[in-house]
Amino acid sequence: MDLFEQDGNGVAEGLPPPPPVPPNVVPMQAESENAVEPAKKKIVRLPIARRGSGSKGQKIPIITNHFKVNVTNVDGHFFHYSVALSYEDGRPVDGKGVGRKVIDRVHETYDTELAGKDFAYDGEKSLFTVGPLPRNKLEFTVVLEDISSNRYMVLLLH
Repeated sequence: MDLFEQDGNGVAEGLPPPPPVPPNVVPMQAESENAVEPAKKKIVRLPIARRGSGSKGQKIPIITNHFKVNVTNVDGHFFHYSVALSYEDGRPVDGKGVGRKVIDRVHETYDTELAGKDFAYDGEKSLFTVGPLPRNKLEFTVVLEDISSNRYMVLLLH
């Protein structure tokens, strides 16, 4: 095998000589390792503006899960809590619509412990308040009379 032939694995055994340097090129010295890096610019990302609305295709109605919210207390902060609903024996609650009934009962039963604070519940796993809930331990037990398995545990995780 000569210097530029490949071995059995397709890898060249040696490198070809570097190309000749043209006479009009002036060599430069590389910067040392402790040279100061130029300051990096912060990248600002902006949404792309949309011009008008579409004019092609078929118009269809769309239902979204977004809604307008008016807040009178602009000094407060929104707090998000993850909701875990379970039966008293620890099985998770999976029935649709039960979550709202359980959370409504928590609001009724524990109103004074929650300092009368209102909250918004999405019906599944999210609960929102303006400002934090006053209790440190956010585990509640409630009873619903109109459902066969009527004792529920509610755990709110911040």
